[in-house]
Amino acid sequence: MTHAPAEPLAPESAQAEVDDVHARIEAVLYDSLEEQWDEVLSQWDGAEASDRADVRATVAAVRDEIFEGLRLVESSDELQRGLAVAYLETKCRWTLLNTRIQYQTAQNGPPQDALLYRATCVSLIVQALEPLLEPEAVQSVAGMFADPVSG
Repeated sequence: MTHAPAEPLAPESAQAEVDDVHARIEAVLYDSLEEQWDEVLSQWDGAEASDRADVRATVAAVRDEIFEGLRLVESSDELQRGLAVAYLETKCRWTLLNTRIQYQTAQNGPPQDALLYRATCVSLIVQALEPLLEPEAVQSVAGMFADPVSG
């Protein structure tokens, strides 16, 4: 079965699509994440306010870098590519944090609380980005993490 080529989007439609994706990115990276981070960090017993603020500043910088990198993109295809790269980069960051947690636990006992909370907050960025991606992009990234790196 052959399909006729898709009609290119009219410039107004294409811009409206990009504007919609930008609005969704901003909503998930700011509105939703802020509330989730508040909830997670409020559960950190024994932490000083400065400890919570440090974790929040670190993960907010990650979030802000993603948003700033995507907000000027004006092509739907490039926006999807940029989202996939941001998702991959953030998932790599989360994986590295988890690796540190595992090694700290194995070598020294319980890991540093700040590291645990930073990893949790970064994982929330990963979760926020995922629904914005095409399912194939998510599967491709998941496949990269499932396959061991050979050396």
